[in-house]
Order: sequence, then structure tokens, then C-alpha cells
Amino acid sequence: MRGITSLAGLLLCLTFGDVAAQTTYRLQPGDTLQVWIAQEPELTREVVIPPDGWLSFPLAGHIQSTGLSVSELEAQLLERLKTYFNDTPNLTIMLRPNTQNPQLIYVLGEVATPGAYPYRANMTVLHGLSVAGGVYRTALLAADQDRSVVVKREVEHSQKRLQELRARIIRLEAEMRGDKSIGTPEALAADPALAEEQSLLNARMEARAMEEKAQAQANELTERNSLAMQEQAETMTKRLDLARRRLQSISGLVAKGVTEGSQQMVQEGTIAELEGQISRMTSEIAVADRLKMADLARYESTRQAQKTQLLVELNTARGEQEEAAARLADSTRIMTIYGESAASTQQKERRVLAYHIVRTTNGETREFTATEMTPIQPGDLLRVVYSDPSNTGDAGKAQPLAQAENRSPSVVTTTAAAR
Repeated sequence: MRGITSLAGLLLCLTFGDVAAQTTYRLQPGDTLQVWIAQEPELTREVVIPPDGWLSFPLAGHIQSTGLSVSELEAQLLERLKTYFNDTPNLTIMLRPNTQNPQLIYVLGEVATPGAYPYRANMTVLHGLSVAGGVYRTALLAADQDRSVVVKREVEHSQKRLQELRARIIRLEAEMRGDKSIGTPEALAADPALAEEQSLLNARMEARAMEEKAQAQANELTERNSLAMQEQAETMTKRLDLARRRLQSISGLVAKGVTEGSQQMVQEGTIAELEGQISRMTSEIAVADRLKMADLARYESTRQAQKTQLLVELNTARGEQEEAAARLADSTRIMTIYGESAASTQQKERRVLAYHIVRTTNGETREFTATEMTPIQPGDLLRVVYSDPSNTGDAGKAQPLAQAENRSPSVVTTTAAAR
């Protein structure tokens, strides 16, 4: 009994497993899907699987959805879209029941809103293109547009800053060498930053010239004063020698009793006064010499400090130049991300639109090229692609769908995926 019960349980599990497997619905042409993305409501839309099974969705491109379950399609779509979001997008796909079977056409490829649209009598390719929103134009999201404006300003600011720093470095190097000019008149006229630095160089050179002139005048005055005091000291020294010789004569006369001793005392007082004046004059000369040496030392110290300051400013400017160049490189790299989209759009606009219609007649599916005025029939799939106008192959010849789809997958999917 236990064995029979186990066998019955196993059969019951297998039966329910088969039922569960059979309940997984596989998508097929004509199914209507509601795609919802929480982070980007503008991408929320209703799409219909076209006859060839290639489902088109913005940013994701073409996905062969026939035979997939809703969860499998959701996984593939999520995998393609997650590169465009900072966080994993909250994506939901719901299968809507088809309550009616209207006559539809399917438009995909380089159109603004690929999908299924109601057929109207006397409809042409141009009508199909218009109901699908016209030709797809790559556009940045609002946040990206704001960011691109900010990055563009950063690029312009970095370029201007680099130009200013380059002119400053040229001026500092010239100032350290003692040059009076940093460029030809033509170069200064063509570069406002260089002209501004030349004006600064002229002002600093004028200030330095005034400092040197003032120092030279001070040195000259000090030298004249020093010479005058030395001449006075020499004159007093001669007077002192003469006074001493007179004292010897007076002392001899006093010894012989010819003259009075008071004259000897007066002469000795004159000698003492002259010696005091010479001593004071010698001290004043020594003080003047020390002041002169100190003034020269201060001037040389100021000149050396100016040279050091120039070197500091030069190293600072070079460091800022490296930082500005790095910021410019980063901003330029970021700007190319936004620029590639615009460049891709411009490149596409230089190419020629081509129209392909996939039509099933009497059970046979064929694809052929069309023009804007080619009539569309109910159930047709209109594929809008860009083609190389230099390609002169037999593009107008009808070909079976199988033959058309045997092209490289990149030919079919690259156009939408490139968005």
C-alpha cells in the first residue's frame, strides 16, 4: 500500500508539473503589451507584436519576442535598458487581452514611436511614417540637456583659464629673465590674455625701475655725506697736528720763562676740543657706513624676495595649468558623450531613408522596398531604415522574408539599438 501511495503521489506531481508548464503563455504576433517603467514615465507605452515578431522599443532596439514568455521578454528588455539608468529600472510588462481584431499596420525602425496602428483606406508609406511620429530624432533627456549645458560651460571656462594661465606663465618667465616684452605686437593684439599680462609686466617693470632709481639716489646722497664727513675729519686732524706743534712751542717758551703758562693751558684745551670733535666725527662716519650697508642689504633682500615670489607664482601657475588641463580633458570626454548623439543624428540626416514592406499573401511572406507613395495593406509591416545612397544594388526587387532576414543580425537590429 505504501508503494502504491508513493507512486500515486509521484504521478500527481508530474501531472501538476505538466499543467504548470502548459500554463506558461508564449507571445505571438498580434499580442498587445503594456510596458511600464517607473523611473521614466515617458517610456511607458503600449506595443503590439508585429507579424515578423520583432518588437521595437526606444533605447532597447529590436527584440525577437515570438515564443518568449512575458517574464523572458521582460528580462531581455531590462538587460538592454539598465545601461541607460543609474539604478536598475523598475520595469513591468503586462499582456493585454485582444478583445477585437482591427485591421492594423506595423511600423518599426527609424520612427519616433514604433508600434501597431489602425489601417485606413488608401494608406501609403508616408501615412504610416506620419502616424508613427515621423523620423526618429535622437534627443537628450531633460536632465542630460541640463548637464550638457553645465559641462559645455565648464569646457569654455577651462579653455579660457588655460589661456590665461599660459599667458601668465610666459610673463613670469620673461620677468625672471628680465625681458621687457612677452610677444610681438601682432601676438599681443590677437591674444587679450597675453596683452593683459604685458600690461602687468610693464607696470611691474616701471615700479622696479622707480625702486632702483630711488635706491641709486639714496646711495649717492649717502656717499656724498660720507665724503663730506671724511673731509671734515681730515681737516680737524690737520688742525689737531698744528695745535700740537703750537703746544710744543709754547711749552718751550714757558720753560724759558719767555711766556706765561696760561697760554699753554689754552692750547691744551684747544687740542682736547679738536680730539673730541674728531672722535665724534669718526663715530658718525662709522654709523653712516653701517646704515649704508644695512640699506644695501635691505635692498638686496627685497630683490631676492621678489625673485622668490616670482618663482612661487610661476610654480603655482604651472600647478593650476595642470589642474585646468585635467578638468578640461574630463569635461571634453563627458561632452563627447552628448556630442556623439548629435553627431549620429547629423550623420543619419545626411543618409537616405529607405522603406521596406513585409507582406504576407496566400501564406507566403515577402519583403520588398517601397517609396513614400507605395500603398499599404492591412497587416503590412513597414520597416524604416537608413541606407547608403552609393549602394546601387537591386533594392527594388521583391525578395522572400526568409531571404531578407538571413542578413547579419546587426543589419536588422543596429539601427534601433544605436538609439
